[in-house]
Amino acid sequence: MTTPRLHRRTQAEEEDASALKLGAEFNNAGCLLISEVKYLLENRDKDAPDTAVYNKTLEYVKTFAKFNTTDSASAVRETLRREPALTQFETAQLANLCPADPEEAKSIIPSLVKIDDDRLQALLDEIQTMRKFQS
Repeated sequence: MTTPRLHRRTQAEEEDASALKLGAEFNNAGCLLISEVKYLLENRDKDAPDTAVYNKTLEYVKTFAKFNTTDSASAVRETLRREPALTQFETAQLANLCPADPEEAKSIIPSLVKIDDDRLQALLDEIQTMRKFQS
């Protein structure tokens, strides 16, 4: 017989974001950029709910969205999609966090160790350029 405490510990040990083990509920989940979530929330077909959770979420995505237009967010996603070694999670994290160099990127997204620093720097430079010149 396992106690609930032991069961939780085993479950927690199975999840490890640094190794891209995010838990069963995320196995087939897609990942959105914060900028994409901002667009979705701001462009709802129906009236937006006036709830604390909705309003705080909208405030959060407005604060932390790195790309102001859907075109710039799409361009970043497409750029990162061309790198076959990146997972959806890593793509979203790179676009959401916009690290400046491979060392920073690998420190906040440890699973990126699989990508050569020069290739990663080229991707990061492209993202920074798109961010700088977005319209």
